[in-house]
Amino acid sequence: KDKSPRAFLKVVERLLKSPHFGERMAWDWLDIARYADTNGYQGDNERTMWPWRDWVIHAFKKNMPYDQFVTYQLAGDLLPDAGVEQILATGFNRNHKITGEAGVIDEEYRIEYVEDRTTTLGIAFLGLTLECARCHDHK
Repeated sequence: KDKSPRAFLKVVERLLKSPHFGERMAWDWLDIARYADTNGYQGDNERTMWPWRDWVIHAFKKNMPYDQFVTYQLAGDLLPDAGVEQILATGFNRNHKITGEAGVIDEEYRIEYVEDRTTTLGIAFLGLTLECARCHDHK
């Protein structure tokens, strides 16, 4: 209802200052990165991924530059003198489903985990699905 020339700017500033701004901005990224608090298979045990989720929310709240946001998540642990923040950010690479069921073939699931990370990388950073490359090596 504010008719002043700064009405729009005031709304934007109010929303950016909201403690919920980072939560809302992180929502889509958490979906793309396949965030979950459980393992995702039959046993579906809980896992501790919320520290990574909170890191993402904090990164949005502090308006972290995109190149830094990406670097930390893909290779933060490989940076020289990597700190807790950089290492925590690599939780992005561990959001895949995990199984601990009896009878699983370790190598088969290692490949499944790598494939899931590759697919997610393609969707998140390239805007492409890469599932077809799993079976096909042609364009």
